[in-house]
Amino acid sequence: MKQYIELSLILCVVLMTSCSSLSKGNRALDLGSQSISQQADQLYAIGEYKKAASLYQSLAKRPSRRQNIFRLKTAFALFKSGFDGQAKVYVESIRPADLSLEWRNQLYLLHAQIDLSAGNAELAINQLQLIQPFALTRNKQLEYRRARAFAFALTGQLEASARERIILGDYLLGDEKTQNSISILEVLSLLPVHVQERQLNLQRYDIYSGWVELASIMRKFNKGSLGFNLALDDWMQKYTQHPGRSLIASGYFSSAIVNIQDINEIAVFLPESGPYVTHAQAVKEGIMAAYYQHQLDAQRPNLHFYDTQSKDIVALYHEAIADGAQLVIGPLNKQLIGQLAAGVTFSVPVLALNYVEDLFKVNLYQFALSPLDEVQQVTNQARFEGHENAIILTPNTVEGERLATYFKNAWNDLEGNILDIQTFARNAKDFSLPVKQLLNINESQYRIQMLSKLVTNIESNPYRRQDIDVIFMIAPSKVARLINPQFYHNRAASVAVYGLSRVYSGQAAPRKDIDLEGVEFCSIPWLFDQAYQGDLDKRTLQKTWEQFPRSFLSLIAFGIDAYNVVPHLNKLDSIQYQGATGGLSLNAVNRIERRLICAKFKQGEASLIDTAENIPVDFKDSIPELLLERGLFVKPEEGLSAY
Repeated sequence: MKQYIELSLILCVVLMTSCSSLSKGNRALDLGSQSISQQADQLYAIGEYKKAASLYQSLAKRPSRRQNIFRLKTAFALFKSGFDGQAKVYVESIRPADLSLEWRNQLYLLHAQIDLSAGNAELAINQLQLIQPFALTRNKQLEYRRARAFAFALTGQLEASARERIILGDYLLGDEKTQNSISILEVLSLLPVHVQERQLNLQRYDIYSGWVELASIMRKFNKGSLGFNLALDDWMQKYTQHPGRSLIASGYFSSAIVNIQDINEIAVFLPESGPYVTHAQAVKEGIMAAYYQHQLDAQRPNLHFYDTQSKDIVALYHEAIADGAQLVIGPLNKQLIGQLAAGVTFSVPVLALNYVEDLFKVNLYQFALSPLDEVQQVTNQARFEGHENAIILTPNTVEGERLATYFKNAWNDLEGNILDIQTFARNAKDFSLPVKQLLNINESQYRIQMLSKLVTNIESNPYRRQDIDVIFMIAPSKVARLINPQFYHNRAASVAVYGLSRVYSGQAAPRKDIDLEGVEFCSIPWLFDQAYQGDLDKRTLQKTWEQFPRSFLSLIAFGIDAYNVVPHLNKLDSIQYQGATGGLSLNAVNRIERRLICAKFKQGEASLIDTAENIPVDFKDSIPELLLERGLFVKPEEGLSAY
């Protein structure tokens, strides 16, 4: 009897605990809640995420056995609606241990997606590593693979990103599969050239290697060129069962992605505040000058300006598309260009107003006043004029080091010799010491001093090194005016000196620029009346550019070309457009390159000189004669009228 009473008491306790638990969170759904749940699921399925989120929220407030699931569903719906912050609150309110394996995986996945949306790729990878993929539904498998591919790309793990997309391709059909294939190529195109070549040398001929080789072909050749088509034919013979063949069959490699001629609405992404606002205003003045010049055109596109300081650049891109944009000009900031390229697939083409190295993406064109173009043309010019042994003088800054590397690589490509690189302090006022070090004057003076201790009444002048014939000087005009006279004072008047466009302000200043005597540089045609013959020349826009510092003159010309080049984008790989900033052409990775004009300071004035075209590397001694024979340079009276 006593045992029976004890058993009854235990049973009562269990029942009471169970009832209490049901009343505090484990109640089954009533019919009304089930109906709301079904309605919310239906709304979510058809893309009505905001409405679904509202219904899920109402269910998530009610204690039940499915309360955490409704919290998670609320978070998914909020995330799909663009309310990442609110979604994160719900996600962080759920303990993974309170969920089944299926829902726990989905919690980790959503957490990763929110982290990715915020740019926290490393945190996203940590969440994704907690997921057991076999327990995901097919749709969640797709989201999981996309998230991993995106996270790996953002953290620079390009091979891992591409391999994730290769797996993802097995889940996709139709246009989605095609777009995924394009994304694989875009990711692999970011691999450094030496990495691509090393992987190709392994000759594995598997799916991954096939994609790497396709990316390499796109990098080496312009789409549609003879070399490109021959390389593509060779690729198809090697990879007979590769999924990339479907991309080739789709016409992706033979036709333009977007018909530029049909564009009627253009979005312009520029900052309206912040450190680059004045730069942006100068560019905008150029864009608007070109826009109003075409006011009588029947098919002139409409312009809509968006402030890149107002919201996330990816959200701004989607907003512009929703507003009907068919092309985006901008952004101006390199970091924003990188964020935009990492965050979207460009269904609408973008003409970025800067250049990010090693970035290639379909429908992304990069146009910049890049020093790369100047360095290439300056080195071509120096070789055209017969120089071979060079030294570089550059500030000891990150930019100075980068530009010195550009010069070194470009000069080596032309079979020239870089004998030395000398740096100077960024804020230096006296440049006698770095120039003496560059010319080995200090060593000569030291030898004289040592010799004078042995020989009395010795008379001798220090002499410079004799193994150089050209100096590449990286300095703005104010600094260059202080440096250049030092070459004359130190017996280097016969050594040719080349600078970048920054040595010339764009306005004649003979009294100041007399100190730049003999310095050669290459710059944009718009700064020279005799070089640019367009309607929007510098004299016509004088009232416009007078509002800005002289260093901003080129940005106005840049804005003019940013608008005027749009109708020519699909032809730039074969036909050069003669613009205010130079002869514009498109290279194999969709960067717009500029062919500049060159000038030399004579008696304080910048005067145009014969300009070299790209120089072949198989020449020996008689460079000018050889180039004349091959027609590889243009005289101003013959070629500059085209500008």
